[in-house]
Amino acid sequence: MSWQMRVLNAISRSVVKPAVKKASAQATVGEEYATIQKLRGWVANMDAFLTRRDTAPSVAVEPVADHPDYLWVNNEAGVRRTILYLHGGGMVVHVPGLYTQWAQRLAAATDARVLLIDYRLAPEHPYPASNEDCLEAYRWLLEDQGAASERLVIAGDSAGGYLTLTTLLRIQEAGLARPACAIAFSPLADFSLGSDSIFRNESADPLLSNRLLPLVRKLVLGGHAATDPLVSPVYADLRNFPPLQVHVSSNEIIRDDGLRIAQRAQAQGVISEMYHWHKTTHVHPLFKQLPESQWAMEKVVRFIDRYAAPVA
Repeated sequence: MSWQMRVLNAISRSVVKPAVKKASAQATVGEEYATIQKLRGWVANMDAFLTRRDTAPSVAVEPVADHPDYLWVNNEAGVRRTILYLHGGGMVVHVPGLYTQWAQRLAAATDARVLLIDYRLAPEHPYPASNEDCLEAYRWLLEDQGAASERLVIAGDSAGGYLTLTTLLRIQEAGLARPACAIAFSPLADFSLGSDSIFRNESADPLLSNRLLPLVRKLVLGGHAATDPLVSPVYADLRNFPPLQVHVSSNEIIRDDGLRIAQRAQAQGVISEMYHWHKTTHVHPLFKQLPESQWAMEKVVRFIDRYAAPVA
C-alpha cells in the first residue's frame, strides 16, 4: 500500500466515516429525507474542495443540447470508442466535479468519448427510475448517436457499478445489442445485504459503514423485493454478459458483492477479470493522486483495448 493511500485511509477513517455513521443513525428515526439533503450539501462542498485546482485541458467537456442530464467528455486527440459511465453515490447523491475529472482521465487513457449521465436519484425517484435512465442512455447511444456496440463499453463505480450490472441485464431483456465489455469498480450487487464482508469488514473499511446500507435499500427500493434478479444481480442469469472486469478492495464492506458477481459470471461461462486490491479505499481508481489509481487505470486500458475494438 502506498503512503498516499495510507494518508487517504486515515483521513477517511477520522472524518468521513464518522459523518456517515452519524447520518445513518439520524435517518433511522424517521428523518431520511432531511438526512439525505444534509448529505448532499456535505458532498457538494467536498466535491468543490477536491476539484478546485485540477484541470484536464486536452479533454473537452460538452453538454448535450437536447439532453440536459447528459454530458459528453471527448478526447480531442481522436475518438476510437464510446464509454457509458455511470456514477456512484448510493443512487441518492452525485459528485459531478469528481466524475467529470475521472471521465476526462478515462477518455484520455482509452482514446474514447465518455458519456456521463445524471440519472434520477432516490428518494425522490425510487426504483426503477435510475435503472430505466441508464438503459435509455444506452439505447440513445445506439440508436441516436450511431455508437457501434462492438466499440461500446459500460462502466461504473459503487452504485454505478451496480447500475452497470443491472443495465446489462436490462439490455438483454430489451433485446438490444450487448456492449463490447463492462467494468465495475466496487459494485453493490446484492440489495438483500447477504455478503459476509458487510459485517466482517465494518471496522476495517476506512470510508463506509454498514449502517448506511439498510438506509440506501429503503430509499432506493421502497418495498420492492431485494432478491429480484433485476434488483440484485448476484441472483441473475449472467450467461449473456459481455467480458466483465471487476475491482474490489480487501477491506471494504461490499467487497464480497464484487467477488460474488465475478465468480458467478465466471461459473456461467462469462469472460471475467477480478482485481482484489489490498486495503485500498472504496472506488480508489477515481483518486488520481494515488499510485494505485494509475495501476488500476492500466488494467482498465488493457481490458478495453482487448475487447472494445477501435475504429479502423
